[in-house]
Parts: sequence; structure tokens; C-alpha cells
Amino acid sequence: MTSDALATAVMRQASRFIGLREVKPNAEWDNPSTTGPDRALVDELRSLMRSAPWEPGWAYCAAFCEGMVLAALRSLSATPEQIKRWQATMTPHCVTSAANFRKLGLLSPTAAPGAIWLARHGSTNNGHAGIVTAVRGLSMSTIEGNTSLDPSTDAKEREGDWITARIRPLKGSGSLVTLGFITPVSILKLINP
Repeated sequence: MTSDALATAVMRQASRFIGLREVKPNAEWDNPSTTGPDRALVDELRSLMRSAPWEPGWAYCAAFCEGMVLAALRSLSATPEQIKRWQATMTPHCVTSAANFRKLGLLSPTAAPGAIWLARHGSTNNGHAGIVTAVRGLSMSTIEGNTSLDPSTDAKEREGDWITARIRPLKGSGSLVTLGFITPVSILKLINP
């Protein structure tokens, strides 16, 4: 497994869920542009996030990211031991996950496609996360869960009701400040000690 293969797999997995909107806050989703309920996709999403462990009703941006890496690792035939190392370090809590990876020397200050972006909301213990899909200049494209479709709304920083693509400044915006990035290289170092 290479870092490029992992990055591609993470972004591919995350892109499958773009367009899901909450129909029950932080617990149930549907894509309003498709006919009928998206039951299979929503069940898969919930299953991937429950591995976090995440519970319905909790904010899910970090659990979404953890689940996308989990799905990518499985698609690349990661061993149960490798998956266990991933799940023991990444959590459904942004600030805790950043601390875990920083302690291991695996939280990068540099964004890369396929990385998880972790941010903190002001000086609180609340945060936000997303999957980086591209980096250009001082901004990045992301796929985020629990975010706003419209960057001008009150939920522009976190706690929105969509899984969607966003463009963000690398350092964060408003009171949302970037803590660092869990890159595909960092993930491989974690799971292959």
C-alpha cells in the first residue's frame, strides 16, 4: 500500500457520500437530489462511523473522516492489526485526535490530498474535520461531514447538516483554527510501525 494509493482511496470513499443531507440531526441522512431514500448508502455511512465509536446525535465530522479512512484501508486489504492501530488513535473527537497524532509525531503542519484536516473552534474543546482533496496556494478543497452547504450561513465553520465539498483557507477561518493534518504518509507510519 502506497501513500498515493491510500490518498486516492480515501478521497474516492468520501466522494461517494457528497450530497447527503441530515433529515434527523446528526443521525439520519438522505440525498434530496435522488429518488427515494438512500438507505444502503446511509446504513454504510452509519456502520463506518459507529466503528469510531460514534453515536447517533453526536457531531460526526471526525467520525466521517475516520470512517472514510477505514473504508479506504479495507479496500486496500489492510490487515486487522493495521485497522486496529488506526482505530486506536483516531477518534470521533477532533481535538483529541489531533493530540493523539501530535504525541506520536504524526500530525503534519502541511496539507496533502487524502489527508484529514483537523481544526479547533476558538479556545474551546470543539473542533471540525474534513478530508483534503486538493491544495492550491493558501486554500484547500475538502469533503466534510456535519457542515453547511452555504459558506455564508451560521454553520459555515461547523455543525451544519450536509456532507459536501468545501473550499477553506489552510489556516482555518473565523474562529476555526487548523490544528494540523493527518496525511496518508502519517497513516501508513501509524499502521506499519
